[in-house]
Amino acid sequence: DTKDNGGLLGKLVAQGYCRAQELDRACFELPLGEVVGPIESDFGYHLLLIEERTNCPKLDGKYTRIVRGGKDGTDVIFMGPRKGSGDNNMNMGNVNDVASVAAQQVGFWIGVSFLGGIVAELAAKAADVIQTLPWEKSSEF
Repeated sequence: DTKDNGGLLGKLVAQGYCRAQELDRACFELPLGEVVGPIESDFGYHLLLIEERTNCPKLDGKYTRIVRGGKDGTDVIFMGPRKGSGDNNMNMGNVNDVASVAAQQVGFWIGVSFLGGIVAELAAKAADVIQTLPWEKSSEF
Protein backbone atom coordinates (compact mmCIF):
# COMPACT_ATOMS: atom_id res chain seq x y z
CA ASP A 1 0.00 0.00 0.00
CA THR A 2 3.00 2.35 0.30
CA LYS A 3 4.16 2.03 -3.33
CA ASP A 4 2.14 5.11 -4.35
CA ASN A 5 3.95 7.08 -1.61
CA GLY A 6 7.45 6.10 -2.67
CA GLY A 7 7.61 3.52 0.12
CA LEU A 8 6.83 6.01 2.90
CA LEU A 9 4.68 4.66 5.71
CA GLY A 10 3.31 8.08 6.53
CA LYS A 11 3.77 10.91 8.95
CA LEU A 12 3.13 10.33 12.65
CA VAL A 13 1.36 7.02 12.21
CA ALA A 14 0.15 5.25 15.33
CA GLN A 15 1.68 2.04 16.63
CA GLY A 16 -0.12 -0.87 14.99
CA TYR A 17 -0.51 1.01 11.68
CA CYS A 18 1.87 -1.23 9.72
CA ARG A 19 0.62 -4.61 8.59
CA ALA A 20 4.15 -5.98 8.90
CA GLN A 21 4.81 -6.59 12.61
CA GLU A 22 8.57 -6.30 12.07
CA LEU A 23 8.25 -2.78 10.68
CA ASP A 24 5.73 -1.70 13.30
CA ARG A 25 7.94 -2.89 16.14
CA ALA A 26 11.05 -1.33 14.58
CA CYS A 27 9.37 2.09 14.27
CA PHE A 28 9.01 2.25 18.06
CA GLU A 29 12.30 0.58 19.04
CA LEU A 30 14.91 2.02 16.67
CA PRO A 31 16.84 5.23 17.40
CA LEU A 32 15.67 8.55 16.05
CA GLY A 33 17.56 9.87 13.03
CA GLU A 34 19.48 6.75 11.95
CA VAL A 35 18.94 4.71 8.80
CA VAL A 36 18.43 1.11 9.93
CA GLY A 37 18.07 -2.03 7.90
CA PRO A 38 17.63 -4.02 5.91
CA ILE A 39 14.64 -5.38 7.86
CA GLU A 40 12.95 -8.41 6.35
CA SER A 41 9.15 -8.76 6.36
CA ASP A 42 6.54 -10.65 4.36
CA PHE A 43 6.55 -7.69 1.95
CA GLY A 44 10.30 -7.68 1.27
CA TYR A 45 13.32 -5.85 2.66
CA HIS A 46 13.08 -2.37 4.12
CA LEU A 47 15.28 0.51 5.24
CA LEU A 48 13.87 2.72 7.99
CA LEU A 49 14.56 6.29 9.00
CA ILE A 50 12.59 7.55 11.98
CA GLU A 51 12.24 11.32 11.47
CA GLU A 52 9.72 12.13 14.18
CA ARG A 53 8.18 10.29 17.10
CA THR A 54 6.04 11.56 19.98
CA ASN A 55 5.24 10.18 23.44
CA CYS A 56 8.42 8.07 23.68
CA PRO A 57 10.50 10.00 26.26
CA LYS A 58 12.28 6.86 27.51
CA LEU A 59 13.54 6.16 24.02
CA ASP A 60 14.12 9.66 22.62
CA GLY A 61 14.65 11.83 25.70
CA LYS A 62 13.83 15.48 25.06
CA TYR A 63 14.25 15.15 21.28
CA THR A 64 11.22 14.11 19.22
CA ARG A 65 12.24 14.88 15.63
CA ILE A 66 15.14 15.49 13.28
CA VAL A 67 15.65 18.13 10.62
CA ARG A 68 18.31 18.45 7.96
CA GLY A 69 20.81 21.26 8.45
CA GLY A 70 24.27 22.45 7.54
CA LYS A 71 25.42 24.14 4.37
CA ASP A 72 24.62 21.18 2.14
CA GLY A 73 21.71 19.73 4.16
CA THR A 74 23.57 16.59 5.20
CA ASP A 75 23.80 17.35 8.93
CA VAL A 76 21.17 15.91 11.26
CA ILE A 77 19.85 18.28 13.91
CA PHE A 78 17.85 16.82 16.79
CA MET A 79 14.90 19.02 17.79
CA GLY A 80 12.30 19.12 20.54
CA PRO A 81 8.54 18.95 19.97
CA ARG A 82 6.90 21.36 17.54
CA LYS A 83 4.96 24.23 19.09
CA GLY A 84 1.33 23.20 19.42
CA SER A 85 2.13 19.61 18.47
CA GLY A 86 -0.20 18.14 21.07
CA ASP A 87 2.54 16.10 22.63
CA ASN A 88 0.92 14.62 25.73
CA ASN A 89 4.02 14.80 27.93
CA MET A 90 3.46 17.14 30.89
CA ASN A 91 5.76 20.04 30.21
CA MET A 92 5.50 23.70 31.17
CA GLY A 93 3.73 24.58 27.93
CA ASN A 94 0.87 22.22 28.76
CA VAL A 95 0.71 23.47 32.36
CA ASN A 96 0.47 27.06 31.10
CA ASP A 97 -2.27 26.02 28.66
CA VAL A 98 -4.28 24.44 31.48
CA ALA A 99 -3.90 27.55 33.66
CA SER A 100 -4.97 29.78 30.76
CA VAL A 101 -8.08 27.70 30.04
CA ALA A 102 -8.98 27.63 33.76
CA ALA A 103 -8.67 31.44 33.99
CA GLN A 104 -10.81 31.86 30.87
CA GLN A 105 -13.49 29.58 32.29
CA VAL A 106 -13.58 31.41 35.63
CA GLY A 107 -13.85 34.77 33.86
CA PHE A 108 -16.58 33.48 31.56
CA TRP A 109 -18.76 32.16 34.41
CA ILE A 110 -18.33 35.32 36.50
CA GLY A 111 -19.43 37.37 33.49
CA VAL A 112 -22.40 35.08 32.80
CA SER A 113 -23.53 35.24 36.44
CA PHE A 114 -23.28 39.05 36.53
CA LEU A 115 -25.10 39.56 33.24
CA GLY A 116 -27.69 36.92 34.15
CA GLY A 117 -28.56 38.85 37.31
CA ILE A 118 -29.02 42.08 35.37
CA VAL A 119 -31.21 40.40 32.75
CA ALA A 120 -33.32 38.76 35.48
CA GLU A 121 -33.90 42.12 37.21
CA LEU A 122 -34.85 43.83 33.94
CA ALA A 123 -37.22 40.99 33.05
CA ALA A 124 -38.84 41.14 36.51
CA LYS A 125 -39.35 44.90 36.22
CA ALA A 126 -40.80 44.53 32.73
CA ALA A 127 -43.29 41.97 34.07
CA ASP A 128 -44.17 44.28 37.00
CA VAL A 129 -42.99 41.71 39.54
CA ILE A 130 -40.93 44.36 41.29
CA GLN A 131 -41.75 48.06 41.31
CA THR A 132 -38.24 49.52 41.13
CA LEU A 133 -34.77 48.29 40.50
CA PRO A 134 -32.37 48.46 43.47
CA TRP A 135 -30.38 51.34 41.99
CA GLU A 136 -33.44 53.46 41.28
CA LYS A 137 -34.58 55.91 43.97
CA SER A 138 -38.00 55.26 45.34
CA SER A 139 -40.06 58.20 46.63
CA GLU A 140 -43.13 56.20 47.69
CA PHE A 141 -42.23 56.08 51.42
